[in-house]
Amino acid sequence: MKDYEKEIERLKNQVMEAKAQLAQLEAEQHAYRSQCERRTAYLSSREILELLEARNGRAGSMATIKRWADQGHLGEVVDERDAFPLLENKQGNKRFLYPREIVFRFLNEKGLLLPLFDVLDRVMIRLEERNTWGLVTAIERHDQHFTYQIQLEETGEILSSIAEEDLARP
Repeated sequence: MKDYEKEIERLKNQVMEAKAQLAQLEAEQHAYRSQCERRTAYLSSREILELLEARNGRAGSMATIKRWADQGHLGEVVDERDAFPLLENKQGNKRFLYPREIVFRFLNEKGLLLPLFDVLDRVMIRLEERNTWGLVTAIERHDQHFTYQIQLEETGEILSSIAEEDLARP
């Protein structure tokens, strides 16, 4: 004959252990997501070099990034392994991170992160199914991306928040 009480007790224990494990996993998942979100506020040396190469077509060096950091141009340096232990770390002895906004401000001031178009440049913009011409009247920087305010030549209408990739030179 089966021992029902023993079987019930065993299943209750398994359920309690599973609930505890579930709570622990949910807490870890929340911490992981929180660290992922906080990590987006920083750039690594490698990410800065990739940005410079993509934006300017020229490669920099880790020594340059280190020099800028040592001189205080890149803000407070954060060790990735200490600040974000749950995130997968890349290979290397030390992984330094720099505040994203300070890095972009510095690169912009240094002339390494400039918009493709300047104020009063004549640009072609694609609206719906046709191309039209306009003048750049204002530029805003959002991280490494720039958005433009364009005044259309045909109507004088002003369009805001136009992405750089939606514009072309004549």
